[in-house]
Amino acid sequence: MTRNATPRGEERQVRPSAAMAVDGAPIAYVIALAAVVSALSFVPIPISAVLGFGGTFPLSQAVYPLVGFVLGPWAGALAAGIGRIIGVFIAPHTASTGLLSTAVAIVTAWAGGVLVQKKGSLWLLPPLVFVLAFVAYVGRGLTVDVSLGLALASTFVNWLSILLWLSPLRGLVRSWIADESPVKLGVGLALGSWIVNTGSYLVANAIFYNLLSRWPAIQWKALIGLAPVEHAFRAVVGTAIGVGVILGLRAIGLVKPTKAGY
Repeated sequence: MTRNATPRGEERQVRPSAAMAVDGAPIAYVIALAAVVSALSFVPIPISAVLGFGGTFPLSQAVYPLVGFVLGPWAGALAAGIGRIIGVFIAPHTASTGLLSTAVAIVTAWAGGVLVQKKGSLWLLPPLVFVLAFVAYVGRGLTVDVSLGLALASTFVNWLSILLWLSPLRGLVRSWIADESPVKLGVGLALGSWIVNTGSYLVANAIFYNLLSRWPAIQWKALIGLAPVEHAFRAVVGTAIGVGVILGLRAIGLVKPTKAGY
C-alpha cells in the first residue's frame, strides 16, 4: 500500500458499550456528575435555613434536577445519591440532616429524569410520591400545633408543583429543554427545576419532620416567605449551570445518554 492510498474495507463504527453504561448513560457521565454534586456540597445556599437543626442547605441541591435532565431518571438518581453521600462526609457544615439528605437527592434527580421522558406512564409516579409525602408531612403537622390553613399556606409552592406537573406545562417544559434555542432551553430548565425541586421537597419535609425534628407552627409561618425565595434561588443557579452544561455537551458532540432530556 502506498502512503497516499485510500484504506479499504468495512467502515467501523464506535458505539458506547452497554457494559459501561447505567440505564443508557455512560458510566463516565455518572461519575462526573456525582463529582459535581459532591463538590457543590462545600458551598452553602446563602438564603436557606434548616428548620429544627440550624445551618444551611448545600448548593448541590440546585443541580439535582439537572442531573436527572442530563442522565435520565435512574442514572441521575445514582449520580446524585453517590455525590450526596460523598458530600455528607467531606462537607459536614452543609449536612445538618446527615445521610437522610441522600434520599432527597435521589428522589429529586429521579423526578427530573422522569419529567423529560417522552414515552411511558412513569411520569405519573412522581406526583403520586409527592402527594403521599404531602399527606405524611401535613398530616403529622395537623396533629401537633399546625392549622390546616397554615399548612396549606406554608406548602403552597409544594402542592402547586403537583398541579403544574399534571398540567400541560410539563410537556412544554420537556420540549423546551430539548429545544436548540438557548432561550427556550433556559426557560425550560428554570421551570423544570422549580417544579421538580418544590415537589421533591415535600419528600424532604416528610422525612425530616417525622423522623428528626417537628418544628413548631411559628417556623411553618416562616416558610410561607422563605420557601419561595429558596426555591427561586435553586432554580436560578440550576438554570445558569444547566444552560452551560447542556450547550457544551451539544457543542462537543459527546455520546448522548439514551434517556437524556436535552
